[in-house]
Amino acid sequence: MIARLWLLIRFEWRKLLSRKLPIVAAICVLILALLAPKAGQVMDTAAALAQGKTAHVDLFANGWTALCSAVGSARFFLVLAVVVLAGSSVAEETSQGTLRAICLRPVRRWEFLLAKLLGLWSYAGALLIAVVIAAAFGAELDRGLYDVVDPSFPDRLVRAFGDMCGYVYLAVALTLPPLLALCALGLLVSVLVEHPGHATGIAVAALFALTAVSGMIDELRPWIFTDDLSAPFALVGDLAAQYTGTKSRLAIGALARGVWVPLLWTGACFGIAATVLERRDVLA
Repeated sequence: MIARLWLLIRFEWRKLLSRKLPIVAAICVLILALLAPKAGQVMDTAAALAQGKTAHVDLFANGWTALCSAVGSARFFLVLAVVVLAGSSVAEETSQGTLRAICLRPVRRWEFLLAKLLGLWSYAGALLIAVVIAAAFGAELDRGLYDVVDPSFPDRLVRAFGDMCGYVYLAVALTLPPLLALCALGLLVSVLVEHPGHATGIAVAALFALTAVSGMIDELRPWIFTDDLSAPFALVGDLAAQYTGTKSRLAIGALARGVWVPLLWTGACFGIAATVLERRDVLA
């Protein structure tokens, strides 16, 4: 089964790379991540001058805050690209008639869905890592990635370079589970709605709806995974900016919640999608 699943995942990657959207989206997101540190500084200066003010100098800004800000700028477009690809994945197979051909082969339908999910997730994960590397390169060129020191006491080391690298690695790892949940959500919509355009629109709407609910209802926020897409790098940015009390958010319980909640969403969305596809008559 593992060998068959691996072949299906490779096939999904070939289909992804044969489309223009994943390639164009990756190029645009990487360029944005690379240029965001310098562009953000220029825009802040221009906005201050336009208002007749002297450009404000943030003493706590450094290469690490620039890196996290760049990842945050690129994340929106990364998430949008992933949800569009996931939302159209199965619906396109249905509309083009290829789903019927796949189901005629000795492949279980849940294996087909799992290969779709893992293929999309691996694309999203690879793009996230590439974005972080591009943002780090841009931050290095703009401000430099050094030890974090207290601007009032330049000789006082707050966080070493190695510690900040470790926090960035941790942020990448903690962003992967919500990306998996995002792929599963898009996949579920793609199974439920057979028209690719409609499925894509509903998947994007579902993402925005969950984000809105999370922002408006505090009681539901811990149970919705959308905040976990931005929280890891926001935490690293706060650490680099030396916000008081930020390190308390690195507690094991808080970090674990950012993993098991997205995994619950992934299991629920994938389970429903697999059940619906299993009961659908695609051979008629």
